[in-house]
Order: sequence, then structure tokens, then C-alpha cells
Amino acid sequence: MKKNKVSEFIGPTKFFLFVTSYIPLFFCIILRQCYFNRDYLNWGGLNSRCLMTFIEKFGLSLLLLVVILLSIICFPKFLKQLHKDSKNGDNVTVISVNNRNSDALGYIATYIFPFLFQSFSNVSEWGPLVILLIVIYPIYTTSSLLMINPVLCWWYSIYEITFKKTDGRSATGLVISRDKYIFEEDSIKIYSIGYNLYFLNRVNGNGPK
Repeated sequence: MKKNKVSEFIGPTKFFLFVTSYIPLFFCIILRQCYFNRDYLNWGGLNSRCLMTFIEKFGLSLLLLVVILLSIICFPKFLKQLHKDSKNGDNVTVISVNNRNSDALGYIATYIFPFLFQSFSNVSEWGPLVILLIVIYPIYTTSSLLMINPVLCWWYSIYEITFKKTDGRSATGLVISRDKYIFEEDSIKIYSIGYNLYFLNRVNGNGPK
């Protein structure tokens, strides 16, 4: 049996998707770390002791600020390229559709909210967070969590759809789309971005409006 070709994001794209999903948490960490360590915001000279103090008190904030800036620069380019590539997607017909935007709230509650009450004033407080993010990263990039992105939900909606292909076969997958509504019997064009993960390029409405 011939297997369907699955398009997947390359490593850097997955990384920036991961970073953008945590941008709300990262900004909160930067604010809290700078606030609780504000007494150290003064010039102490250039020596190893001051450097170690800076790394302990503000190293995490500096690292997070760098990855946030990189993601802000690279993420729009990724979306622009995705829109371009998705023109080569497959035409399918929607059989059933389920809005999954609420999953982003669960993502925030599970992975972001628990860290909002720490001061991150020393390595013992922010070290476990770094370890947890390292553990979560491979899980995030190889699962449907890749689509559950609170920041992405500002512009896109997440749907779980069952659809019929042009050869008559049906399949189910998660779809991200700029369209606020997708209805049963709509004709759409989807582009594979992972296993059972798709980007919706266009909706040609045939369903009820």
C-alpha cells in the first residue's frame, strides 16, 4: 500500500513555534525576576563575582529576551512561507468539524500558570523551569501540541475535522485556519505540516452559513 507523504516543519521552525507558545510565560518571568532582583540593578564592576551574580539574578531573563526577539523576527517569515507553500495543498470536503480553541486555555493552565508565582531570584528557582522546558520540547514538537499555541490563537483558529479526499477516502486531523468558521460540506484546501496536522489555505463554502 502506498503511503501518503507527510510534510513536516524543520527543526528551527518547530523551535520558534515552541518559543512563541511560551511568550506570555517568558514575559511574566522577565518582569518577576527583574522586580524581585531590582536591588542588584546597579553597576558593580567587571569581575567574576559580579558576572556570576548577574547570571544568577538576570541570566534567565537575558536568555528569554534573546529567544523572544528571535521568534518575533522569524515567526512572521515562517507564517508568510507557510501561506505560500499551502497553495500546493490538497482539496478535500469537510465531513465533520469540532472547534479546539479551548485547548489553548488548558495549555496555559497546565504549563504556564503554575510558574507565575515564583520570584526566579536564584538558580534553584529557575533551574527546574529550564529542565522542564527541555523535557517538554521533544514532546511538544512531535505531537498535536504543535498546534496548541496560545499566541497563534490570536490570529488563527484550531479545528479537528474529518474530511473526504478526492479519491473518496476519509481522514481526521487538526487544522489551523485564519477562517473563524468551518462548516460541514465546505470544500477546503489543506496542506500537511505534520502527522494528521494541517494548515487550511482556503474555504469554499458549501455548508450552511
